[in-house]
Amino acid sequence: MKIRAILFDLDNTLVDFMQMKEEACKAAVQAMIDAGLNMNEKEAYARLMLTYFTLGLESDIAFTEFLREIGQFEHKILAAAINNYLKIKTGFVKPYPGVEHVLEKLRKKDLILVIATDAPKTKAYQRLLMMGIEPYFKFVVGFEDTNSKKLTGLPLLLALELLRKEIPDIATSEILMVGDSISRDLSPAGKLGFKTAHAKYGQRENETGTVDYELASLQDLIKLVDN
Repeated sequence: MKIRAILFDLDNTLVDFMQMKEEACKAAVQAMIDAGLNMNEKEAYARLMLTYFTLGLESDIAFTEFLREIGQFEHKILAAAINNYLKIKTGFVKPYPGVEHVLEKLRKKDLILVIATDAPKTKAYQRLLMMGIEPYFKFVVGFEDTNSKKLTGLPLLLALELLRKEIPDIATSEILMVGDSISRDLSPAGKLGFKTAHAKYGQRENETGTVDYELASLQDLIKLVDN
């Protein structure tokens, strides 16, 4: 297989985003209770996560909406939640084991590495910079670049356009898309003619669909591009 460029999804592909979100939200709930929230920890956590899933996991107003929904909005409680959330979140923004080693190996093979994420672009860069892996990537395609998610194919088409500025004769079959979601990452890429590799280690929901390759860990990617 000849691969000249690799597109990486970010969350749950390079970083365990859901663990980060869950641990930070648990810490935020405990801080809210300590600051005066009248609700047990288990119920508050379930309600907060429901608010996030309703508004979107990248929402900046989830805590405010959660407190307003339960009729307990107070600035002190909100501040306590934000402070503890950010404190714990920072500790969990770290790449999966071996990610940097894999990226270094891929860069030495002269492959162009790209991030294609549904996350807001600034937040994507925040995570990449905090993990210390941003320099490995030629560019980042984030949500704002097309105001569309990868499911539509538009961010992937933009990534293809940008890649062709680097390698004018690159074929879609020479581009590999790596992601944890078959429906959101890999099916749209496959429809465009990209090769697809399923990051099964980051999968959080059962999905069916056709992919070209399966990765038990990101290290499997090195063997794949060597073939």
